[in-house]
Amino acid sequence: MFEDAKLLPPDPILGLSKLFQDDPRSEKIDLGVGVYRDLNGRTPVMKAVAKAETNVTAAQTTKAYTPVDGAPGFGPAILDLVFGADSPILSAGRAAAVQTPGGCGALRLAGELLNSQGAASLTLGAPTWPNHIPLLSAAGLKINSIPYYDRDANAVDFEAFKAGAAKLGPKDVLLLHGCCHNPTGADLSPAQIDEIAAMAAAQGFLPLVDTAYHGFAKDLDTDVYMIRKFSAELPEVLITYSCSKNFGLYRERTGALIIVGASADRALAVKSQATSLARKNYSMPPAHGGAIVAEILGDPALSALWREELSEMADRVRGNRRLLAQTAQDFGLHNRLSFIADQAGMFSLLPLTEDQIGALRDQHGVYVVGGGRINLCGVNETNVKHLISSFKAVTEA
Repeated sequence: MFEDAKLLPPDPILGLSKLFQDDPRSEKIDLGVGVYRDLNGRTPVMKAVAKAETNVTAAQTTKAYTPVDGAPGFGPAILDLVFGADSPILSAGRAAAVQTPGGCGALRLAGELLNSQGAASLTLGAPTWPNHIPLLSAAGLKINSIPYYDRDANAVDFEAFKAGAAKLGPKDVLLLHGCCHNPTGADLSPAQIDEIAAMAAAQGFLPLVDTAYHGFAKDLDTDVYMIRKFSAELPEVLITYSCSKNFGLYRERTGALIIVGASADRALAVKSQATSLARKNYSMPPAHGGAIVAEILGDPALSALWREELSEMADRVRGNRRLLAQTAQDFGLHNRLSFIADQAGMFSLLPLTEDQIGALRDQHGVYVVGGGRINLCGVNETNVKHLISSFKAVTEA
């Protein structure tokens, strides 16, 4: 059966982490893997998560299966968080949630759902998160790419993105990043989101909003402007949601596919299709992470603690952006990296060629993903001068 199976190369980001770990140099910087890290380079367990986990474990009396749509309480809690407890979308019953194995599971389930309902194509802006295309194409979708980011301007190329979206019609899907665009850090403005909403209403295409960093851009309400705008003005929206970053539940694989329908009956019908596909795929999601999220969001004290911790994490990332941009100015780079301070989330693209990325790694011990993507969590007061001096050395050589 497997005698002709070929050994595949390692994942480029995970392979980069292995190179970093094996590097004996003391002055080295890992800007690769996309997880939150504190000043000491750790990805901590949030205090709210630890307390909720204790509560969940103490109350647990069985390991029997939970429902296919997720741990009890998880779906309603996520819907309240995303739309607001007093949302007319929720009071009308237009939104439904299915818990999934992480944000990746949500994307794959969304892809299979769209394929089963006859989606003609899925269009995404370039560049995008590298796993978007493999996940969604493996679900059987035809993938198209349109421009999103202008690397010369270090900003969204909205006119090019809008021109690409103008070609879409009914049965087409447009994938958008809800906030904290990965890998660029460059988000659409509220006015630009409004324009895309108007285009979707006029042309009939379906938005798929991937939401992996809720709470890391501005705040929990501001960061879901796109979702709430689309849901208010369009009959149908799909949202994929990850609890990996904002709850720190990376290894618990906790996410959701959120369905917004034209009516409560439509949302329920589409949810039934999604749960049927889930049953054929992974049967039901792991319950532990969903139970933790439900416990946090259902307990006012735990919810307040979680919000405080999330705000501190987001503030740290924003501070690292300002630190990097200011240090670049201090090193005589003027405004070459000032755009980083104005972007959002964990990631930005440094203006580097592949040769310069290699030189950063080989000559200076600075590990950057191909394309120049950096995780701002890897920047701090102890290493930023080495980072900027190394960047200056390889770009001015």
